[in-house]
Amino acid sequence: MSSVVEMKSNDLQIYKTKKLLDYLKGKKGFHTELVSLYIPHDRKISDVTNYLKNEVSESQNIKSKLTRKNVLDSIASLLGQLKNVDSSPENGVIMFSGAIPQNNTPGTEKNELYIVDPPEKVKTFRYHCASQFLLWPLEEMLVPKDTYGLLVIGRQESAVGYVKGNHVEIVREFTSGIHSKHRAGGQSQKRFERLIEEGEKQFYRRISDEINELFLEMEDLRGIFIGGPGPSKEKFVNDESMDYRLREKILDVVDLGYGGSEGIRALINKVKDKIQDVKYIREKQVMQRFMKEIANDTGMATYGLEDVQKALNMGAVDTLILSEKLDTYKVRIECSNCGYIENRNTSEQNIANLESSIQEESCPKCNSNTFNMTDNISMIEELGGIANTMGTEIDIISSETEEGEMLHSTFGGIVAILRFKLNY
Repeated sequence: MSSVVEMKSNDLQIYKTKKLLDYLKGKKGFHTELVSLYIPHDRKISDVTNYLKNEVSESQNIKSKLTRKNVLDSIASLLGQLKNVDSSPENGVIMFSGAIPQNNTPGTEKNELYIVDPPEKVKTFRYHCASQFLLWPLEEMLVPKDTYGLLVIGRQESAVGYVKGNHVEIVREFTSGIHSKHRAGGQSQKRFERLIEEGEKQFYRRISDEINELFLEMEDLRGIFIGGPGPSKEKFVNDESMDYRLREKILDVVDLGYGGSEGIRALINKVKDKIQDVKYIREKQVMQRFMKEIANDTGMATYGLEDVQKALNMGAVDTLILSEKLDTYKVRIECSNCGYIENRNTSEQNIANLESSIQEESCPKCNSNTFNMTDNISMIEELGGIANTMGTEIDIISSETEEGEMLHSTFGGIVAILRFKLNY
């Protein structure tokens, strides 16, 4: 079996890679017969070929005849593919080849080959032979990297968090316990003002201790945004208790109406133009754009599987927006007697049940009992494939934001922003 996964660098690529990873996690061999190969861009294909030929020689020493055959077949499959490759793609290439048992009996193994265009650059050459594929380096490529620290500083309440990928995390909230200033006169007033000022400094340093520990451990921290009401945020910055390495990463200090955890999302909204590369921001913006078209009834947006699919096929979709929670699959059913074909939609969990029930059905055209399910594909891949051929932008949205949850619960997880109005 050979499966080549061709993907562009976009949300659809990430989705397909995640699905492939889940699939490959279930692949296991009886012995060390599954080969994983990670090839960086700067590694010469001829060097990789020579490496594999050397592994062929080494594998000749395997005592078990069946294991030796399966390992040699796996390597031969990789060598066969590399003959067609002149140079490694921009991000390198990842290949998995192995003897996968078709049931629990040795001798039933069939070689399966998977070739992946990785979502980011392969940095290290790896050849790995085991009873399972080596998947963690590919998994790590799917983890969002860019992180922005978020600090909301108030005299009474403060909060520390970060935004990474499509996720916002509030790590800790602080309360100062500082009394409000009063109007007592004389020495009492000066003494209380000194106590309040000292308490404020201690409060800011307590926050600095926390963020120094938190943010200095983040390898992919690209910057820090600070916000809050009144002069508190400036006092915090001027206190200089934050580690100098983090102070260098402060990108902006902005005014907010309130402090504490409520201020975190307000801070994100205030600085969104400066962190548009973060998926959380992109998701909110594209859904807000769609909602604006719907609210104004411009005719430049549509939703629902049937209408969106029709608009896609007409080349009318500018941006296809899908919920990552969308669980619809298109199942292809075919009669081997007369060639009748039918498509049905179902959930991923119900595919096996549908396949069983179809076997009990007769072909509606020739009434034979040769009516069987021949293929299934997720609706995200189905619609995404059409979108790719039409040059349509694809956004696959999480449910981490209010807009993302609305996409799934209100619109069924399938919407589109159009290039031109349609008259159905």
